[in-house]
Amino acid sequence: MKTGRLLKFHRPGADVHAYLYQEGDEMRAVIYLMSSGGARDPEHRIAGATSDDVEAQVRAWVESHYPRE
Repeated sequence: MKTGRLLKFHRPGADVHAYLYQEGDEMRAVIYLMSSGGARDPEHRIAGATSDDVEAQVRAWVESHYPRE
């Protein structure tokens, strides 16, 4: 089991969850669209050198694909 952080983004109709974790020397994130039926397959995956870089990429991806309104 990997240990990491969970970012939650509340959007109309569903929530978007991004799980950030380290694997070896690389930081990774897996993004899921949560709905009443629970998590489905990952919507997107991101990898980068630092936690800050990956988090910034996650936030940009969520805003471009699931804007607040």
